[in-house]
Amino acid sequence: MAVKLKWPWLGIAIPTFLISFIGYGAHYFILSNFLSVSKQILFELALSMIWVSYYLAIYTNPGRPLANYQPNPGIWPNFCKKCQNYKPERSHHCKSCNQCVLMMDHHCPWTMNCVGFENYPYFLRFLFWVILTTSILFYIQVKRIFFIWQQRNLPGYMFKKSELVFLTILSPLNFFILLTIAILLLRCLFNQILNGRSQIESWDIERLESLFDSGRLIQKLIDNTWRIYPEARSPQHERDAKKILTQRSTRFEELVNFPYSNNPYNNAILYLGPIHLWLWPFGTPKEDGNSFPKNDISKYEVDSPLEDIILSLPWPPDGGKTKTVSNHSNSMMETHNEGGEQIVRNRIAQKISESTTREKWYNEWGESLDDFGVDVDME
Repeated sequence: MAVKLKWPWLGIAIPTFLISFIGYGAHYFILSNFLSVSKQILFELALSMIWVSYYLAIYTNPGRPLANYQPNPGIWPNFCKKCQNYKPERSHHCKSCNQCVLMMDHHCPWTMNCVGFENYPYFLRFLFWVILTTSILFYIQVKRIFFIWQQRNLPGYMFKKSELVFLTILSPLNFFILLTIAILLLRCLFNQILNGRSQIESWDIERLESLFDSGRLIQKLIDNTWRIYPEARSPQHERDAKKILTQRSTRFEELVNFPYSNNPYNNAILYLGPIHLWLWPFGTPKEDGNSFPKNDISKYEVDSPLEDIILSLPWPPDGGKTKTVSNHSNSMMETHNEGGEQIVRNRIAQKISESTTREKWYNEWGESLDDFGVDVDME
């Protein structure tokens, strides 16, 4: 679940303290006792790359939509009342940054900035350099601890007490940072590079899967298909729609397509820029973040089978607006006559609808849209 700090400035102060304390403390009290000068310089270079990437992740704007942006055909028109501008596809308004963010991934408390299209490479490089530096340091620390243990029978004055103290403090702390940042990097690589989606979009996929599993998504997809592609509403497609609604063998992947997912290499090029710039501190993507290439599955053809037309719906396919439940089914409303008076029992249906709005839905991590920093009132 997303971290929320009482004082936002702690999001910068805590990482700054940890980088300084672990990096420079380890160098001065441990590494300088036995490492060669050349290896100490290499360690400091890696540490410097952490600072450069962190600075850029903090101070680089995550990306704003073009002024007077007009939505392209094939996406949901989404007007932001606060920015008085349409939001491009994959964009959201951040309540903390007070702006619409291109391809918003999340608002990061540790940078006091959003992670979006234009600063995502800096954020990812920051994670990479933290992992590389802490991995090298942890390897050296383990070797040093093992060496001292082998020499434990030697007189105590052979080793500095300060080195022993800082080995005891910094080794577990350094390993904790390595582990937590590695988990975060793996999550970013899995979402953005492997699957081509932001954390918010991964959250949306989980939300859609939950609606599909509970039987409340398919009708909404069909309704949106008739709404977006009215010319596709032929008698044959009407029959196909009834078949899809009644059969139980339909799988989620047969009706929901994430249109921005390509192969991992193309995803990496799109979000990080050319491969020779991936580790360059100032490397950025070539695209502008206001529009994105889509996969072949998202192409619409009126004569295609209904399942293929549904797969071509704009993202998110349920519209991404307020209610994610469609109340077209009579099964959600119980009606009968009692003493000549009709009683309609729809309170349960109403409660279900209210609890499954996009703004109030939580994934298995306990995250809602609000936890990613999204201004839900502007959604």
